Amino acid sequence: MAQTLKLKRSAVAGRVPTTSDLQLGELGLNTYDGKLYTRKDNGSVSIVELSGGAGGGSAGLIVEFAYIISETVSLGANRNGLSVGNVEISAGHSVTVPANAFWVIL
Repeated sequence: MAQTLKLKRSAVAGRVPTTSDLQLGELGLNTYDGKLYTRKDNGSVSIVELSGGAGGGSAGLIVEFAYIISETVSLGANRNGLSVGNVEISAGHSVTVPANAFWVIL
């Protein structure tokens, strides 16, 4: 028998879960914005955009990367990060890359 996995979800534009909305490791999905959220070990909420991109169609053939970082981001130990294109970090935010990690911007 097939199983259906349902995430906490919202169809309201711009709605973002808080750390009290998600338990550690739990996922939330905004079906309107196409964003997936998870609560991290450090107590923050991490965002993954699920857009197929311009020309990507419904199959999601193109992965889009946001070029404006509008939150403070810290890569985890032994983790690497990838950004594509121009990257802008909003005022008051930063990206921390530990000594044993890499952040590559293509």
